[in-house]
Amino acid sequence: MISADTIFLGGRIITVDPDFRIADAVAVADRRIIAVGTESEVRTLCSPSTRVIDLAGRTLLPGFVEAHGHPTAEMNMLGPDTVDIRASECPTAADVFARLRDAVALAAPEDWVIAFGWDPLLVPDLPEMSGRLLTELSPEIPVSVMHYSAHSSWANDAALARLGLDRNSPDPVGSAFIRSADGELTGEGREVPASMILMGPTMQARPDSFGGFLHHELHRFAAAGITTTGDLAFEATHYDAVADYMAGHDSPVRIRAYERSGAGPHIAPAAAGDSMFRKVGVKVWKDGSPWIGNIHTSFGYEDSAATRAVGVHPGHRGCSNYTAEDLLEICRTHVGDGWQIACHVHGDLAIDTVLDTFEQVMGETGRTDLRLRLEHCGAITAAQVRRAHALGVTISFFVAHIHFYGDVLRGLFGDRADEWTPAGVAAECGMPFSLHNDSPVTPANPLLNMRTAMTRQSRSGAVLGDHLRIDIRDAIRAQTIWPAWQLHSEHEIGSIETGKFADFVILDGDPLTTDPAELDAIGVVETWIAGRRVDAVHDVAGIGP
Repeated sequence: MISADTIFLGGRIITVDPDFRIADAVAVADRRIIAVGTESEVRTLCSPSTRVIDLAGRTLLPGFVEAHGHPTAEMNMLGPDTVDIRASECPTAADVFARLRDAVALAAPEDWVIAFGWDPLLVPDLPEMSGRLLTELSPEIPVSVMHYSAHSSWANDAALARLGLDRNSPDPVGSAFIRSADGELTGEGREVPASMILMGPTMQARPDSFGGFLHHELHRFAAAGITTTGDLAFEATHYDAVADYMAGHDSPVRIRAYERSGAGPHIAPAAAGDSMFRKVGVKVWKDGSPWIGNIHTSFGYEDSAATRAVGVHPGHRGCSNYTAEDLLEICRTHVGDGWQIACHVHGDLAIDTVLDTFEQVMGETGRTDLRLRLEHCGAITAAQVRRAHALGVTISFFVAHIHFYGDVLRGLFGDRADEWTPAGVAAECGMPFSLHNDSPVTPANPLLNMRTAMTRQSRSGAVLGDHLRIDIRDAIRAQTIWPAWQLHSEHEIGSIETGKFADFVILDGDPLTTDPAELDAIGVVETWIAGRRVDAVHDVAGIGP
């Protein structure tokens, strides 16, 4: 009989298996779970060398799964070379510009100052950002600033010159360099490809720092109890570096990569990779961010202080990054090659187009097995959720919007704020959906996501759409087994069942008995991956108080 390397007992073990069984003990050997049951049953697998972990009344769950993260981007966006101007760090415009001026003053002529986290919604006294404003701040040192959503960036004249960009530079596919009436570049890039270009080479991973940056970044995820994350804008050029890191380090987190559509040739065949790191799909952006006015909707923005803060006019409606024909061609190519598509989409008109496209492509190819995904889905309607489920399309909801930006959503979209990210509809129709943070847009924090999906409360305590609340079991599933399924990894992770990897999170409270409004107060005590403990030592504080 196989003996256990490690046994966990003395607490509640929420298995998240098909019966949502609560167990007393779990045994691990050779990185995998070998038994789940009562303490007496599991103790029969003890040997003199077995390590026994007493949970001391704490709660053990499957390691949390972040369906939609950006670790290989965030490691630079929040890296040591970046000026952090997020609202959590700089609550006033004076704070933001003090950090920028200090960075410029310390920069050498060959340097490039980059900043991440411009947020006029949470820092309402910020002026309108522009390339001209940055040129006035720094006429000679290149400066680039990225909106916290990453869907817009701005660069001063010195940065544009170093990048070799001018009025003749073509727009990157699916994005645009904003131009003045006479055709000159204004210094703004809108949507991810253009936005990333304007941030310059500092945002690009370097061989000498890649492993260290990634290791620190993945420990940030592990500190939140996350043991697997999607990487949903993965650059083909990063494949070898991530593979080398995984081979040479005890990584605290598994990565499932979605290569950025249009970023280059496919990085690997569908069967490549292993349990720690592999590509599972392709990422496409149909529209943009609600916080910059670029989501494709059937309705316009309201007339409010919030709309003025983001620089859009009352009645403004965003647009799509691709025509329906272009999106169809992109999806035909990738689905035809056997890749899952994860499509960023917020606006209801954009969602209609994506669902039409997915339905057509699945019909043409017969590939109904790929679990095609809709990402974020702020303004999706209940009817669209039900249609997606009927098609076999799954959704990852950016429910953290309600917590961080719920207090301005009504100012932006009126009563539609009460229908924002309607995870409750997905729960009602039986869809396996997930919740995510899209870090660095919001910090990785599964327990806060669960709280928000259950309470629909903003930071002020305002409730947006209490009819869309979900229950605790679905909240747990939406951060464990369901995102594992979305990542084509439910056979390995996502629940505590025999044969799966021993990926666990130990909490100092029991989510099943905790008041939903207090879920984010539960502490992550330990995180384990493949039977190995990962110390949770990094800060995972949210935006603002």
